[in-house]
Amino acid sequence: MSTELILQEDNVRLIMAQAPQAWRDNQLSHDRCLDSCRALLDTIEAEGMTDELDQKADTYIRKSRNTVKKMNEQRSAVTKLFDEIRTVFTTLENDVDPAKKGSIPYQLQEQRNAYAARKQREAEAARQAELRNQRMEMARTQYRQDVEADYRQQFNRYLTQRYNELAALNDGITLHNLAERERQIRAYDTRPRPELFRQFPSGVRIPADLSPDEAKAIRQQVMDDVVPKFCDQYAFDLSENAGAIIAMLPGKRKELEAIAQASAEEAAKRTEELKRREAEEAARREQERIRREQEERERQQVQKQQAEMAGLFEQAKAAAPTYQPKAQVKKRIVVTDPRGFLDILNLWWTTEGVTLGVEELAKKFKSQLTHCERLANDKQDPRFIQSEYIQYEDEIKAK
Repeated sequence: MSTELILQEDNVRLIMAQAPQAWRDNQLSHDRCLDSCRALLDTIEAEGMTDELDQKADTYIRKSRNTVKKMNEQRSAVTKLFDEIRTVFTTLENDVDPAKKGSIPYQLQEQRNAYAARKQREAEAARQAELRNQRMEMARTQYRQDVEADYRQQFNRYLTQRYNELAALNDGITLHNLAERERQIRAYDTRPRPELFRQFPSGVRIPADLSPDEAKAIRQQVMDDVVPKFCDQYAFDLSENAGAIIAMLPGKRKELEAIAQASAEEAAKRTEELKRREAEEAARREQERIRREQEERERQQVQKQQAEMAGLFEQAKAAAPTYQPKAQVKKRIVVTDPRGFLDILNLWWTTEGVTLGVEELAKKFKSQLTHCERLANDKQDPRFIQSEYIQYEDEIKAK
């Protein structure tokens, strides 16, 4: 029936005029049926069920079904019109309801949803790309600092070996070899050896984010940067060390001559004093060298911390959400295999199901209960659940 016909004033008036009589007829049928059934029910409850009363109850139940059918026919014209009028109004509402699938506003919302999802994917992809770039840059910075620290440690070990060689020459001086040792110390090669420094191997592990070629390029850059510094430090420190030893040789000669002329006891004391002074001077130079190394390590540590802070700042900046259309993001479960429902059921049971009573669970599992009851009532192959928490009972209905 068209909308115009349903809402015609005369049509509505005609149907509404029939409503009071239909209600009165149904009320009369309702009262007569209940009076008859109630009288029979009182008799059964008072006297108990007999074959005669059972047959009479069967007759009354059939008459009740017929009464329901007749009452339904009496009111159908009125209620059907009401249903159709409600349908007309709800159809109009549904056409403009964004929540109703297929409506134009719903399609607009779907377009917005798709756009918001695309924008979010693009923003997340950009954020992840930026994070990867920052992680790569942090890996490069960290690797560069570790490689430089590794090269510097090797250089310091090599420089210490040269210190020890000069110290050995000085420690072994006697009156007999003083001139030869002085010549050796003065001739000691304090020129830097850049070709040797460039042969330092790198034992630093290459980060997973860097390719071997990029790591090699970083090592080359570091080497190009530190070798000139190593050369300057090598020439300065060794020259200063050798110069300090040479400056002390005249005094050492006099002291050795005095020791040679002294008594055994005096000679022992002067020898011990000479060793002590030389040891103090060597310790002073060593402390100075250690201090410079410590300053260099602290400088590198500050650079490392600054790089880490800058990296964290950039990460936080990249993690900050960019502008997005106003949207609500919720997780939605997509089951890719029927076995996934077992996992869903397990999570639901442990978080909610276990707290519910039997009646609530029976409502939620009505379909499953019905299926299991159907299996139990199979005449050919009945199947029962074996559980201490489940029992079967007979439900008997008169036909």
